[in-house]
Amino acid sequence: MNVEMLAALFGLGGTLVGAAVSTGAVVWQQRRTAHEAERTYLLGLAEMAANEVIRLSYEIQEHFGDGRPPGRPMPGGKEWDKELQRMNRELQEQSLRFADPDVRLFLEHCYKELMIHGASLCVRGFPPMHVILFHDLKMVMGTVLRREPFPQAAMERHPDPQYNRTPDGPDARPNGPLLTGL
Repeated sequence: MNVEMLAALFGLGGTLVGAAVSTGAVVWQQRRTAHEAERTYLLGLAEMAANEVIRLSYEIQEHFGDGRPPGRPMPGGKEWDKELQRMNRELQEQSLRFADPDVRLFLEHCYKELMIHGASLCVRGFPPMHVILFHDLKMVMGTVLRREPFPQAAMERHPDPQYNRTPDGPDARPNGPLLTGL
C-alpha cells in the first residue's frame, strides 16, 4: 500500500466518522427539541388545568355559600347536590391533566371528599371543612403555577376520605382506617 492510498483511506475514514458524529448530533438535538416541546405542551396543559381548578374552587365555594342552612333540609336540595356533583366531575376531569402524581392524588382526595361528604362539609368544624378544602385547593394550584414543590401539609389535612373518616365523629378525622361495617 502506498502513501497516497493510505492518506485517501484516512481521509475517507475521517469523513465517515465526521458524518456519523454530525448525524448523531442532529438526531440527538431533534429528539431533545421534541422532548422540550412535549414538556412545554404538558406544562401548558397543567397551567390551564390549574387555572380551571382555581375557577372551579371559587364556583364550588360560592355554591356552598349559597347552599344549605346548617342542620335543616333545604327545599330543592337535590338540585343543590346535583349541581355540586356536576362541578365535582369537572374537578375530577381537570385532575387528569397534571403530570405530578402528588397533585393528582391530592385532587382525587378533594373530589372524593366532595362526593362522599357533600353538603355536610359546610357544617363541620370551624372554619367549616369546605373553607379549608378550597383554601388548600388554591394553595396547591398556586404551587403548580409557580412550579414550586408540592405542599405536603395540604395532603396531611386531606387524607383519603374513603378510608380516613367516620361519618359522624366530632371532627370526623380519625387517624386509623374506617372501622364501621366490619
